[in-house]
Amino acid sequence: MAETYLSDLKVDRPIENSEFDSKNMNITLANLGKILSHDATKLTIACKPPRKPMDGIKMITEISNTFYRLLGFYHTIPTELSGKAYKEAYRTAIRDLLLGQISLCNSFINDDENDKKKQFMVPTAVLWETCKLLETQMPKDNREAVLKKWKTMHETVADAKSEVHEVADGNAEGFDEDEDEEEWDEEQLKIAKQCAQLVDLIVFVYVKVEKRCIKEADLNVCDELAEAGQQLTDETDILVSQLYDSEPDVIRSKYIKEYVDKALKLIKVAQKISLPEDHSKWFEMCSKKLKELAEKKD
Repeated sequence: MAETYLSDLKVDRPIENSEFDSKNMNITLANLGKILSHDATKLTIACKPPRKPMDGIKMITEISNTFYRLLGFYHTIPTELSGKAYKEAYRTAIRDLLLGQISLCNSFINDDENDKKKQFMVPTAVLWETCKLLETQMPKDNREAVLKKWKTMHETVADAKSEVHEVADGNAEGFDEDEDEEEWDEEQLKIAKQCAQLVDLIVFVYVKVEKRCIKEADLNVCDELAEAGQQLTDETDILVSQLYDSEPDVIRSKYIKEYVDKALKLIKVAQKISLPEDHSKWFEMCSKKLKELAEKKD
């Protein structure tokens, strides 16, 4: 059942639903999350000794019906009205619920009764937590979905900023623990400082977009911001990791160039939004500064 639903979840069907309301959908799926949590509790009770097979079968059927309803409602979400980020948030949540249910069911496939008691407690708790997430933490509209995603990306980039500054300050180990520690040479530190300046500026871009752009963007631009922001977040990880793996000339000619290209793409999306003149000028100056840093040779 769960594996069939997982496959079905991957299918993005064309949907026409002019009456779609993201907030109502949020409430509906939250209620189903609560029902699923209760179903999971009843299943664990039914499968405890002395158990009756029919009790377990009954609860598996109930859980299957709840998932059927979850998938049914999910497939009425029209991307063009809900937004990509909103629909993806629910797809991910339902996928995690299905994986949690598979893990719980697998925990009962064990002949050792004492070991079985220990095994089902963890997946049950994990499934409860995922149900709670669906009940209380899901976005009510696309903007909220993008903001949630943006905060996670911002945290990732901030972590990368801390790491790249450790490298630039000469405090990072940077090599495998099994190898003898080597000193970072002058050229490596120079390129690390250049990368640190770039990441510093990008952190400001994430703050600016979060505070000034997302709340003013329409549904489609919100999705464009999320997509461009995710690409830049991924590129930030790549850039910092290459400080350990690539020569400075390669970092400068390849990875810094790709990083700045992704940053300029995000800024270009942000500039689609009608902003006060001082904020628009800030993005223009930021683009200019990024290009200057990318071309920096010393």
